[in-house]
Amino acid sequence: MKQIDNLSHLWRLNMRLVISSFVLVLLFSMSAHAIEANSSFQSYRQVKITLELQENASSLELYFSEESFSDLSNTTLYGIYPIQSVENLSRGDTGSSIEECWTDGLPVYRGSAGQVIIDNNASTFSCVLSGFIPDQPRWFAAVFFDSNGEIMNNASLESFELRSTQMDILPPATDTSPILFAIGSITLSLIALFGYWRWKDAKEGKSTSKMAHFYIAPAMLALAILTFYPVLYGFWLAFTDANQTHLGDQQWIGIANFITVFSASGFFRVTGFTLLWTIINVAAHVGIGLFLAMILQNTRLAGKTVYRTILLLPWAIPSYISVLVWRGMFQPSGFVNDVLGTQMDWLSDPTGAQVLVILVNIWLGVPFMMMSLSGALQALPKEMYEASQIDGVNRWQQFLYLTLPNLKSALVPLSLLGFIWTFNMFNVIYLMTDGGPNLWFGEPGSTDILITYVYDVAFRDGAYGVAAAWSVVIFLMLLAFSWVYMKQTRATEAVV
Repeated sequence: MKQIDNLSHLWRLNMRLVISSFVLVLLFSMSAHAIEANSSFQSYRQVKITLELQENASSLELYFSEESFSDLSNTTLYGIYPIQSVENLSRGDTGSSIEECWTDGLPVYRGSAGQVIIDNNASTFSCVLSGFIPDQPRWFAAVFFDSNGEIMNNASLESFELRSTQMDILPPATDTSPILFAIGSITLSLIALFGYWRWKDAKEGKSTSKMAHFYIAPAMLALAILTFYPVLYGFWLAFTDANQTHLGDQQWIGIANFITVFSASGFFRVTGFTLLWTIINVAAHVGIGLFLAMILQNTRLAGKTVYRTILLLPWAIPSYISVLVWRGMFQPSGFVNDVLGTQMDWLSDPTGAQVLVILVNIWLGVPFMMMSLSGALQALPKEMYEASQIDGVNRWQQFLYLTLPNLKSALVPLSLLGFIWTFNMFNVIYLMTDGGPNLWFGEPGSTDILITYVYDVAFRDGAYGVAAAWSVVIFLMLLAFSWVYMKQTRATEAVV
């Protein structure tokens, strides 16, 4: 009898263990939030995922890494998706944005800025992720947060392997005769133009310019082939469906790419930050550069050569080295946190990252402006200031009524060039933050400017036609600004 009781006790104990294990497995499966790839979706550098949403979650974040992971320490944030009520929102058109997402099989709701909003009553979420290298795996994890910003499934975090299986498809060798015809036409047109100018000079008796056209012909020819032709080709590419999936086999699609550009989520946000970035930088470059140049012009200042050398160092050192040093200094284990005794990730905060990239670019650009304006100040006649001192003019009045008007011939072109250079300043943003931190998947990052986002569209998404359309928009923006600026400042008169 005692033996039977022992067997009964062991049986009950085993059943408890089985039930406990089943409950643990069930709980784990409920919180793991598996990411499933849609095998029927075939697209270049893209993967479509589907996952089940967690109840009472207020946001979803996707993280990825090149290796499998069980915590977020060495991962990269891919996108943030708020989960909330969508009572006053409308569903977006998946064709109007680079990102395509769905909830319960229908296009997601979008906020006022076009960002993805997940319905808190939805049960599933699907999205097309891009930027994959063909047949190279990436591991993704879905992390849900509650209303307090706490991770809801941290204890059971699991990464899932995703990969794009569609490989590069190279078309047959293209017919290069149109390209050769275009280059040949440009060359023959230049030869005919130079011949006409030479004939006109000879007819008018301008014997001093016999060899002038011959000397500038090679430079003009190189400029036409290396600059004019690529620009015209870029304009043509903007009206085609050029894509990495069919290189060299693009078709004419009219203004469809421009519609994609102007209707893209984040267009106005990235354009606004580009203008803010440019205006603040140019104003700081000119203002601080002029201030330092005037200090160095003071004859009573000792050690001007030493100061000028020190101030010139940020410009003399290659910018990519300087930017990488600044980036390292603002890492959680970098110099700034060591000095402050903190562990802040300065570049993960959108506003903080924007401020830092602007400050770094100001630091890089001031020396050039200082040296340029210093040379312009040295060219101003000293007699003008001596006469004004005799007339009782103070230093502030000298600056307003003598220095600034006489510097106009230098300030106008320097400011215009500074605006164009800063508007297209790629390396600082790319090396410092790579456009991040990203707020919403498929949209420009917090620190992206137009030129860095065009790089992402072209070389990460492979959409050459759309990227060319973005480039045309940038070109037209700068052309319009340059024309208005030269009209308002009378730049031509100032230079003359």
